Amino acid sequence: MAKQTIIVMSDSHGDRAIVEDIKNHYLGKVDAIFHNGDSELKSDDPVWDGIQVVGGNMDFYGGYPERLVTDLNGLRVVQAHGHLFHINFSFQKLDLWAQEENADICLYGHLHIPDAWMEGRTLFLNPGSISQPRGLVTERLYAKIEVENDYFRVDYYNRNHDLYPSLSKEFAR
Repeated sequence: MAKQTIIVMSDSHGDRAIVEDIKNHYLGKVDAIFHNGDSELKSDDPVWDGIQVVGGNMDFYGGYPERLVTDLNGLRVVQAHGHLFHINFSFQKLDLWAQEENADICLYGHLHIPDAWMEGRTLFLNPGSISQPRGLVTERLYAKIEVENDYFRVDYYNRNHDLYPSLSKEFAR
């Protein structure tokens, strides 16, 4: 498999401008762009053209899928906001779904906390919130995942597209 790069953002909470900025910064330069819900925008907003997006618990307009499965040239990416899997309490249900879908990558949001880890053969990733961070990391962030045959590289970026290096990680595949 050739190197693939994906961009992941989440929990923009009405900030359409930052979604559009990230999209314009990367569209046509990466293999896919994902938004993990709680945009609070309408599902038919043109900003979503070229972005894989799911609905979150604050997406009251409706029209969003609860979860998506995307195949990127053999890379299987599953995506959900996370609230319906009760991730505030446990990742077990999300992990079981990722296993059922034979996921290489499982993307989620909801917690507003950037995190990445491997469970079995699956990379789990929360990009944090691009608008309302929570937890110890107070920077508003999104993530970039580079995928090679033998590793995943995860980097986080702020709203100015500057690397936030203390969260960078690499995982063997």
